[in-house]
Amino acid sequence: MAIAPQSKPTNTSPLTSSKRKTMGIKKKVLQKKAKQKVSFDLQQNLSVSYDPKSAHLTQPPNSQSKSAAMERAKEVQASLPSEFPSFVKPMLPSHVTGGFWLGFPKKFCDVHMPKHDETVVLVDEDDQEFNTKYLVDKFGLSAGWRGFSIAHKLLEGDALIFQMIKNWKFKVYIARVNGLNEIDGALGLLNLVPYGMNLSQIERERDEEDMDQDKSLVVFNQSEATEGLRFSQSVVEFKNIKSIKDFNIVVDDLVIDSEIPKHFQIKYYDLCCSQNMYLHENLLKGLNVKLAVGIILETVTVSDAIKACKVTTTRDDFETWDKTLKAFEEVGMKVGFLRGRIGKLLGLLFESSEVLEVKRNEQVKAKEELRVFNDKLLRVKEVIKNLDFEIESLKMKGEKLELVFCKEANAPW
Repeated sequence: MAIAPQSKPTNTSPLTSSKRKTMGIKKKVLQKKAKQKVSFDLQQNLSVSYDPKSAHLTQPPNSQSKSAAMERAKEVQASLPSEFPSFVKPMLPSHVTGGFWLGFPKKFCDVHMPKHDETVVLVDEDDQEFNTKYLVDKFGLSAGWRGFSIAHKLLEGDALIFQMIKNWKFKVYIARVNGLNEIDGALGLLNLVPYGMNLSQIERERDEEDMDQDKSLVVFNQSEATEGLRFSQSVVEFKNIKSIKDFNIVVDDLVIDSEIPKHFQIKYYDLCCSQNMYLHENLLKGLNVKLAVGIILETVTVSDAIKACKVTTTRDDFETWDKTLKAFEEVGMKVGFLRGRIGKLLGLLFESSEVLEVKRNEQVKAKEELRVFNDKLLRVKEVIKNLDFEIESLKMKGEKLELVFCKEANAPW
């Protein structure tokens, strides 16, 4: 919801009008005090103008002021009903000046936040609502957060308590690093349009945020450490990487190391080292983070399978790996060297198989010829055997013929 336009005073100065509104809201704050059980300071003066672009040029708060703000924020969080999940977020420069991106704790997102991009409503202590865009792949608020930060004059060191009062709706309390405490955060609603900026300018900036998806540097606080996705300020050239400690997997300006198991990171680092380049550096811009992670994991899996293959590996397996890698190439993954290895293995394996097949065919042919020859030999042997029998029969007949012949020749006339 956009910030409501402010009416211009007619007979009073902006400062006088601001004081009158301040007193009215302070009265409301006093009424809330008994319920919240948190003290506040009414002596803190309000600034009439606020420019987030120059806010970082002011003297940064010291660590003692930041710690005090965090302590007050934790007191507020402890006083909130336990049935509503909440977390405390200290403001860093990237949250309130240049980047205007707010990362939520990853553990909180895993349990309580939606699994898809969603509109998240922030409700301040004056019950004014602000629509923001929650990006599930980046675990934080994008478009709309700028308007909330500007509207509440957030500064580095302020600590915010986010209380989820229902799905995708948060009540936000502010503990001011400059002395205004969390319950007095409602006072920050006076004259909070940046000096020299009108509402239409703010709306245009929100639209621009929607278009560019807040491609700014995200700096996580110490409690978040390296959990979750984060933006990368720059990408180290691969030739300057000396060890895996220097190696980050950055896709579309987003560091996705947290999404990839450590043993896969090590294997993927070795693959990149073998080619002296980031294999993913040409992936299509805007590619879904989960898809990019899946491509890298599957690339490592296929490379392991290639290393472990045997001469008994089927042609179907090789063809499946090659088709998978070909699909990765089409979205910019540099896996040509793996496809080349598959081609060589196929050549070696199936060239040998073809020769073996030829020899086996020759063997079958020779055996067939031998079978035919044996059949012929058997028939010849049978003929010889018959001829031997006939010859013996003729010999016996010849002997008898001689006796008969001699007898006939010597017979009386």
